Amino acid sequence: MNAPETWLDPQPDGRNFAAAIGTALLIELVALAIAVPMFMQPPPAQQPAPIKITIIAPPAPKPPPPTPKPPPPQPQPVLPKPLPPLPKPPPPRPMAHTVHHLPPPPKPLPPPPQPVAQPPVPVPPTPPVPAAPSQGEVDIFRLSMKQAVQAVADQVYPQAAQMAHETGTPQITFVYQDGQVTNIALAQSSGYPLLDQAALEAARIAHYPPPPSGFAGRTYYVTVDVIFRMSADEDTDGD
Repeated sequence: MNAPETWLDPQPDGRNFAAAIGTALLIELVALAIAVPMFMQPPPAQQPAPIKITIIAPPAPKPPPPTPKPPPPQPQPVLPKPLPPLPKPPPPRPMAHTVHHLPPPPKPLPPPPQPVAQPPVPVPPTPPVPAAPSQGEVDIFRLSMKQAVQAVADQVYPQAAQMAHETGTPQITFVYQDGQVTNIALAQSSGYPLLDQAALEAARIAHYPPPPSGFAGRTYYVTVDVIFRMSADEDTDGD
């Protein structure tokens, strides 16, 4: 109870009293400094509404395109190694001098013997060309060739044609030259194939007379009527 009264008593020392008064004033000043701003503020209703400000950030810039990669280094061509230098050829050998002995020239040949003149061979005189045959001679020879064909007609007369009493006169043609008969053909049929074939066969096997003088080398076209008929005895027997 005595402590509070002690600091108010100025008797012991006047300095304690002054310090206490200074401390109290300082506390009041601090309290006023805090209280004055609170009373100076306007009522809450009169304060203006806060303004909201929206800050739009700019779009982010596009990333730059990727840098193209440099092309890979091309392989360097491998150059072939230089070939070693060729060895030097050996020096040429000295050529040996060869002496060729030429043979002696041949002896001249003796002259060929002169041919002995032969006496001329006599040339036989050319036989005279026979005169061409007259038309009468040709007609006579044609008749002899027809008779040669008719002479063998009875030999080639077919037996079957005779039994069938087939008669007729087929006409044939052929070419005559130098004793040879060629190009035998049927000029007119007899109406019976057996008789026609027999007439052609008669012309092939007939024995023709040799050509007279003047017929050599000449060509003749001959037409022959080959007659096939039954003999009188055979006609009587058939009846």
